[in-house]
Amino acid sequence: MDKNDIMPFHLFNHQGNHYMINIENMRASSVEEIDAQTLNMIVTEPKVSLTAGLEADLKRLELIFEAGEKSRKTARRESFSLVKMMLFLTQSCNLKCTYCYGDGGKYGTGGSMDEKTAFQAVDWLLEQSGKMKKLHICFLGGEPLLKFPLMKAVVDYAEKRVPEAEKEVDFEVITNATLLDDEKITFIKEHGLSVAVSFDGPKAVQDAQRPYANGEGSYDSTVPKIKKLLAVLPEASAHAVIVGDTGPQLVKEALQKIGFAEITITPASKSLFAAEPGKTNPARDTWHLLRELEQESETWIRLTRSRDAAALRSLMTRSGLYQGLISLLHNRKRLYACDAGLRVAGVSCAGDVYLCHRFVGRDEYKLGSIFAKDLNREVYQKSPTTDNAVCAPCFARYYCAGGCKHDHAGSTGSAALPSEDLCRLRCRELELAAAVICRLSPEDRTFLIENHIFTPKPCPLDF
Repeated sequence: MDKNDIMPFHLFNHQGNHYMINIENMRASSVEEIDAQTLNMIVTEPKVSLTAGLEADLKRLELIFEAGEKSRKTARRESFSLVKMMLFLTQSCNLKCTYCYGDGGKYGTGGSMDEKTAFQAVDWLLEQSGKMKKLHICFLGGEPLLKFPLMKAVVDYAEKRVPEAEKEVDFEVITNATLLDDEKITFIKEHGLSVAVSFDGPKAVQDAQRPYANGEGSYDSTVPKIKKLLAVLPEASAHAVIVGDTGPQLVKEALQKIGFAEITITPASKSLFAAEPGKTNPARDTWHLLRELEQESETWIRLTRSRDAAALRSLMTRSGLYQGLISLLHNRKRLYACDAGLRVAGVSCAGDVYLCHRFVGRDEYKLGSIFAKDLNREVYQKSPTTDNAVCAPCFARYYCAGGCKHDHAGSTGSAALPSEDLCRLRCRELELAAAVICRLSPEDRTFLIENHIFTPKPCPLDF
């Protein structure tokens, strides 16, 4: 036996305890001091002899490849059919967000989509979807509700065309909520649109980061409309963006007070419309996010041991560690961070097709057009877990799966080169999730599953 027979692992210390992540199996384990010394010796001494005793230790830690297992490590190659279209009804906006990655909502060109192009986009999606039966259309901009009549027309057209092809379609709208009224909310409810609201939390933060184009704050005029939406669609989600040293917990509490149950928070992405993306933008300071993750890991343990199911369900909807917890609990390996260029594409007002909605207006990420059949997307169908020189050796590769290509492009100038600040954040997420998983007793896990906080591990025979 040589070192090629040892499964890759990541060893780390948290609060004086040793933990190990089995990278290929996405499994977290606590290790004793003696095991930590053994593992550290393997890492630091390249010529260490793998004695029978050492081999036994590695087997006990489940770090020995089974026969034929190494040959299955390579990520599979797939053929992807597009099933989700991010449709730009307009490339204009009534807000002037300070961090907008879309050039004030214009994405470089501005303009609005006409009905003919919109209907062609639906037909194009039907063709691109191949044998796939379930399609998704997401309306966005700019602010898509500026073109509400066109949205209604597209929904009506798609609801007629898609069943003719013996397929199904659902709809989503990403909105700043400033234009919501009774008519729009009724339409959204009647046609089953899911809604994601972009809103940054407390009044001071929202008004500073997301003012109207005339400079006025948007909080006071928008919150009543959001509450009216949530009264009809309580499942509508909120997405907030962190700029500077704003505390994530402050943002979460403000959004929960408004009424949101599902909340996501991310650091601001850097615009590709800056003079030199990746060069003029300084690295983000993510210390406050890292600090909150540390606190959250302890909250998971405390609430689980006190059997506070209600508080855990609330924590689950706004957790920065939840995906890491589930990934390790289910031993789940992700090969792609998202479906951009695989199953998802962004369509501009003019009908040009881009890697995703965030890349609209940047010709270097244009894949084709809805007026043509072929798309140039082969390079994006390679998994970063095996084909990216930075990601392939990373212990978090099957959790992060390469990260957001748009964030990379804005931070480093290349969609393939991850930003160090977000790499650090994702790696720590996985480490803390591993520490939490290892500290949960079998009774803790049963409690979390029975109360629908964790989902049971899927059976490998289920399809």
